[in-house]
This record gives sequence, structure tokens and C-alpha cells, in this order.
Amino acid sequence: MPIVDPQALLLLTVALLTVYTVGIGGTTAAAIGAWDAWRKQERGTANLDPLRGDVVLVAPLLPRFVRAVRVAGWIAFAPALVLALFANSSYPWLAPLTVVLMVALNAFYFTAVQGIGEQLALTRDGFRTGPPGGARVVRWVHVTDLMGAHIGPFRGVRMSEGSEWQDPKTVPNVIFYRLNRALVRPRKSPLSRLTGLTYFDGVIRNRFGVSTQELMQAMRTCHRRALDEEARRLRPRPESAQEL
Repeated sequence: MPIVDPQALLLLTVALLTVYTVGIGGTTAAAIGAWDAWRKQERGTANLDPLRGDVVLVAPLLPRFVRAVRVAGWIAFAPALVLALFANSSYPWLAPLTVVLMVALNAFYFTAVQGIGEQLALTRDGFRTGPPGGARVVRWVHVTDLMGAHIGPFRGVRMSEGSEWQDPKTVPNVIFYRLNRALVRPRKSPLSRLTGLTYFDGVIRNRFGVSTQELMQAMRTCHRRALDEEARRLRPRPESAQEL
């Protein structure tokens, strides 16, 4: 087998580490800046009453360029780690330096992106999640289940319903929804399948400055009204019933 130049391996490893550091570190800094700018914006109290028209809730967002840089950083993550641990035995200082760098940077990254979300619009017909150019549209009549929950770094807890006791330390921060799979075919990303999102078909992260309970109540109200309107539309008219 041909002998690989140790210096060439070192340069390749450092280059991948640089891409990873710029991608993930830059995303971390951008997420902190986006959340801080969103927090300082003057916003009135959100009106979640759908009878007054479409309800648009805005959350801190990452610019498209930053999202592309983040993808490049995660692509470089695995090969950089493997090369640093197993392919650079001539430089024993590289492996521990890489591990410390990645552990610290990943911890900062996952903490920072907790404040990043997507735009949510509630309409009479359904709701939209995501940026304006690539939003996902879901109709209320296709929704079969809505559930609030608290998702933390190491566990998830379902939101209490009605008079059930709610742990004050686990404030709900997400809403899961399930679609009628006999009517629509849900789109799931590979990450959703790997993380075990099998029963539910999507998740809405509440980064809108309103309580998850209020948002859940507004979504259930819209859902119930849409189902009632659909039932009235499908119900046969008296004239048609007499003809039959």
C-alpha cells in the first residue's frame, strides 16, 4: 500500500477542522445574534384569535447563508474526527485537541439553537411553517391529533391536559401534530425518522414569545372550526334529501 505523507494528512485534518469550526461556530454566533435581535424588537401582544384573520407568529431565524454554512460544518464533522483520532499518530496532540474543541463547540451550538425557530401562520384553512419561500402547508381537515410537550436535552414530557398537574420545571415548548395518512402522505426528513418521530408527522417549536398552552388552544379552535365547516359542506341539503 502506498505510504501517505503525515504532513498531508495533517493538512487535510486541519482543513476539515477549519470547515467544521467555521460552520458550527459561525452558526452558534449567528443563532445568539438572531435571538438577541428578536428579543430586543418591540412587539405587541400576539392576538391568536383566528376570526380576525390570519395569525402570523415570527421566531428568530437563521439566514439562508448561515444554514448552508452549517450543513458544510456538519459534513466535515465526522471525517475530521476520524482523521484526528486514527490517522495522525505522528501528532499525538491533535486527537485530544480535536475532542475538546468538538465537545465544547457542540455544547455551545445545541444551547444556542434552542432559541431558533420557524415562522408559523394560522389561517382558516390550515397552517404554514417555515420560511416564506419553502413553507410547509398543512390543512386543518388533514390533522387528526395535536399534542403539546416539553422537549429537553435528555428527555421529553407530554403537556398536561385539563386539570392534570403540570410540573413547573417542564414548561411545554413544542406541539406535535399527526396527519390523516389515508388522505395525505406526510413528508419526513431522514433526521425525523432517526430521532423516532414515527407516530406524529411534524413538530412546531414554540419560539414565538407566547405560551404553548395558548398556541395549542388557538390551533385546536381552528381545527374544530375547520372540521365543522367541512361537515356542513358535505352534509346533504334539504332539497337534495327530498329528491332522494
